[in-house]
Amino acid sequence: MKKRFKWGLALGLAIMLIVLAGCQAVGGLDVNKAVLSTLDVKSSEAKSSMSLELVPADSGLTAEDKQMIDLINSISLTIDSARTQDPNTGSIEGAVKVNGKQIPFHLSVDKDNLALSLEGMTQPVVIPLNGMEGMEGLTMTGLQMSNESALKMVKDVGGFLIKHAPNPSSIALSSVTDKVNGESLSLQKLHIDIRGDELAGLVKGFLTSVSQDKEGLKEMIAAVYDVYYPIFESTFSQSGEDMGDMAAAFGTPESVLKDKDAAVTYFTDEALKALNEFLPQYDDTVKEMMAEPDMSVILGKDTVLSLDFFLDSKLQIRKQNMDLTIQIPQGEGVPVKQVKVHSQSETWNVNQPVTVNKVDTSKGVWEPSLIGVTPGEVIRHLDAKSDLYRLLTEDAKITQKQISLTTRQNAEDDEDYWYYPEAIIVNNTTMVPIKYVADQLDAQLKWNGATKQLTMVDDLKGTQIVIKEGSKQATIDGKAVTLAQPVINRDGSLYVPLRFVADAFGTKVNWDKSEQLVTIERE
Repeated sequence: MKKRFKWGLALGLAIMLIVLAGCQAVGGLDVNKAVLSTLDVKSSEAKSSMSLELVPADSGLTAEDKQMIDLINSISLTIDSARTQDPNTGSIEGAVKVNGKQIPFHLSVDKDNLALSLEGMTQPVVIPLNGMEGMEGLTMTGLQMSNESALKMVKDVGGFLIKHAPNPSSIALSSVTDKVNGESLSLQKLHIDIRGDELAGLVKGFLTSVSQDKEGLKEMIAAVYDVYYPIFESTFSQSGEDMGDMAAAFGTPESVLKDKDAAVTYFTDEALKALNEFLPQYDDTVKEMMAEPDMSVILGKDTVLSLDFFLDSKLQIRKQNMDLTIQIPQGEGVPVKQVKVHSQSETWNVNQPVTVNKVDTSKGVWEPSLIGVTPGEVIRHLDAKSDLYRLLTEDAKITQKQISLTTRQNAEDDEDYWYYPEAIIVNNTTMVPIKYVADQLDAQLKWNGATKQLTMVDDLKGTQIVIKEGSKQATIDGKAVTLAQPVINRDGSLYVPLRFVADAFGTKVNWDKSEQLVTIERE
């Protein structure tokens, strides 16, 4: 129990480091109102940037460590134009920079579709937001919350959380003149620093305050119930599941869950019960957690979140900067001592008429499956001369595959080898389970039970490979090939000679004699 509390608290502290910004009144500024006012923004234009930096450890770096750090430090995101026309319609144009390659992108979304175009793609990706593949049995209307109800819920929940969030020790307000999209404005600058070593106290203050506000907690839970209960109810009913299953998932009687007042009272009481059980253990749990050297470093004084919010006379956030430094415990094999994240943004034309720039889909689109997109499918939609193609194939190596199989007999009984599929030796020929290998290489498979033929289409090159159970004859793109041994069926799996697999799929084979491992590699 204590261990669960300890790690749950650690996670909570990490989350609070990101979201806690001190929300009581500062120098006459109603921070609560300012934060919630951002939810009233219906339209706007903005630009922003974000970068990540890994600070290398002072010693012990390998060449691979340095290469990894350099690659991550080369990544940055720049958004030159983010336009919100209304709550359902928006567009973003910018670029991702990785390893010296800059990939411009354009994204747009409306109530029906999300469209994404990356420089180097032959067609933009379009993902339907209504009637998604695999959702034929569910009416999406029944699953969607209205913008109004969602906004009210977010305001209610956000207002409750902000109301109870204590101010960190370093928070200040000043009047400044600064530029937003080139225009000089008189703004109020709210500066906040939150150190890792003060998070535990801030969290305790927050939880203590929440535990003393039963009515506020009930109102927040009621707001969440109003939005999500109809969605859960629709989901369960359309999928044919009983409401009792839904109630069981929430650990509450079905009769209680269906009755709003009863459900809100039940969840409020359960939340307060959990808080009142946890708070008396809080200090001991924190002390035990901070006694661990790693945790005391991560949540120490050198882990700092620094925020600047620039607000106009209407309390709209027009500009913001964020710098986050996370201290990393040092030890053998740890190549990084700090992780730093920096972002900045500017917003203008708030609640003014804004027109989005939609992705051009007039020349055709790519509608990928939401699951199971293969490397071959991706690269078939790319220009082979583009930076995007080189980034994905040379840097990200999305086409690279490595499959290991053991030739040890009864490997499942060996704790070091049980997880390797078995290759078998037949007349000095290594035979491998073809379906397993083909699946790992993302090949399309079609079995003909009448002829006992298996047809495979290679994911990358489209090569068509046909084998037949019991036969030494196979074809590769219609060309006849004679196998070293006939295809055999062992326990329902077809085995074929390893060399044939390597040739058919264009892979390399390595053999580790001491470990008795066969490795199939595709670059």
